[in-house]
Amino acid sequence: MAPTVATTRPVAGGGSPGVAGDVGKAARSVGLGLPALPPLPGLASHGQPRVASFCKRLARNVAAMAAGEPAAPIAANTELTEFINALKQEWDRIEDKYAVTTLAVTATLGMWSAGGVVSAIDRLPVIPGLMEAVGIGYTGWFAYRNLLFKPDREAFFAKVREVYEDIVSG
Repeated sequence: MAPTVATTRPVAGGGSPGVAGDVGKAARSVGLGLPALPPLPGLASHGQPRVASFCKRLARNVAAMAAGEPAAPIAANTELTEFINALKQEWDRIEDKYAVTTLAVTATLGMWSAGGVVSAIDRLPVIPGLMEAVGIGYTGWFAYRNLLFKPDREAFFAKVREVYEDIVSG
């Protein structure tokens, strides 16, 4: 059996020959008898209209900016701008910015270190299974003690409301 040679033709839109093979036929490598790889998705002709419309929109925005006109807003960009403006307004209302920044940095470092501890415990051979069993046992005990019977459930919810009121009012 003689090896077959892959036939190539230019991609629609003026691509160079040899970049993408004939998509309709199963082309074979020369001498090896292996199937050829499919063309890259970005080189296929069905992807070019999307790229062309993006390029046209980009060129229109550049031309508008060069003429001194505002560029056409993108929907996601306006949402991001609104979010940032709301965040700036909230930041301006805060009186003790140093304390809030310190609290945010401390919370970030605490979460990062807690993730490291959990990751280290998870790598130990017996501990993850033991922790899972303890968690399942505690969940069962909590549900039996606070949620299973109506008087216990009402007392639990009353305590939750009381703690919530203490936090909100304090």
